[in-house]
Amino acid sequence: MTNETFSLDAYEARVTTRQVETGDWTSDISVTRGAQAVELPQVEVLGPNWRTEDEALRAGVEQARRLIDRYLRGHDNQHTSDPTGRRSGSVPD
Repeated sequence: MTNETFSLDAYEARVTTRQVETGDWTSDISVTRGAQAVELPQVEVLGPNWRTEDEALRAGVEQARRLIDRYLRGHDNQHTSDPTGRRSGSVPD
């Protein structure tokens, strides 16, 4: 089991690999902002498995960067608030 930690803006991400029963590898992602844990959306019902630990780590880092950029940094208006604080698609007051 290996792990990699990196920062993206104010977020700190940790990707940890683990071997599953089939012998393949998968990755687990955790993110914090300050001392607070940040919940990431589940975008895949089942996580992908990789043949090697290095592949799983690289894929986990790429997925963590995408999720932070898209959902936490606000680059996906479908899932994040707009600058006025309303959810995308909401009706103005």
